[in-house]
Amino acid sequence: MRSSVAPIFSTTRNINRVPVEVWKEHICLKFLNLTELSILRRCHTFFEKYWQNVMAQNVIRVPRGCPTVQKAMDLAVIFSGRKEYTETDPLKIQLEEGVHDIVGDQHGRMNVTCSHITFVGKGKNHTTINGGFNVTNQQNVTFEELAITNQLEHGLRLTGSETNVDVLKCTVKECGRIGMFVEGGATVTATDSEFMENRSGGVFCVGANTKARLTDCKMHHNGKSGLWAYNHAVVDLHGTKTDIHSNKDDGIRAFSRAKVNIHLPSQHNTSHDNDDEDRYQQVGGSIANINADGTFTHVVVEEDDDY
Repeated sequence: MRSSVAPIFSTTRNINRVPVEVWKEHICLKFLNLTELSILRRCHTFFEKYWQNVMAQNVIRVPRGCPTVQKAMDLAVIFSGRKEYTETDPLKIQLEEGVHDIVGDQHGRMNVTCSHITFVGKGKNHTTINGGFNVTNQQNVTFEELAITNQLEHGLRLTGSETNVDVLKCTVKECGRIGMFVEGGATVTATDSEFMENRSGGVFCVGANTKARLTDCKMHHNGKSGLWAYNHAVVDLHGTKTDIHSNKDDGIRAFSRAKVNIHLPSQHNTSHDNDDEDRYQQVGGSIANINADGTFTHVVVEEDDDY
């Protein structure tokens, strides 16, 4: 008995006899990336319906849906123009295992050009970004389960008072300068992440209203200091797995009225075995453990005006 379901195409030719699932699984997914689909959707109702189904999933896959991270970012801008994403319902750029190259700007970084977006890999030991990211005044941007390495400059550069970024289970390593550079009033939360083997520092935070909350993060084997806080920036360290060691300069360095608050007992071996000082504060900088009763235990070091 013939099915009463209307054909997916407007004609009644043999092409209409191809089951919908065959179109989806063996034609669309195999031969059409999202950019091509965004064009084809204008010429036929089937492709429009399929496009709407793809948008509803809130996922752009690289390289399955888009060949590169940069093209996925371009497509994300189109998606964001047609659908409102939120902190609880973000758009995801899902990166498969392997190395994904970013050409980027002269510093090897790609601009993240929309808010409420998550870049997620298959694990920091399985998905690598060869290049860096620049986030300027974008909200709720997340990097998750990735390794990031930018041999030209910073791996992550986060700037602007509207910037809010989460870094989850990532490794930022072997960058030409600093692993994560935070400035201009940006806010970053990093959890269970490593900043290692960067030519300069692991994490650098600078400027009034610049805030970083680092939980169970490791900063080690960097060419200079593991963690720098400068010019009124505030950094809060949490988590017993926090470990800052084996850096070529200081472990923690706070200067020009910056604060590093360590929310751990003073006996916790937070910073150790660095080539210079494990904790170094100067020009009004402050490094202190926050005790259970809310009081502070400051490290006692000699101030130095030469910076």
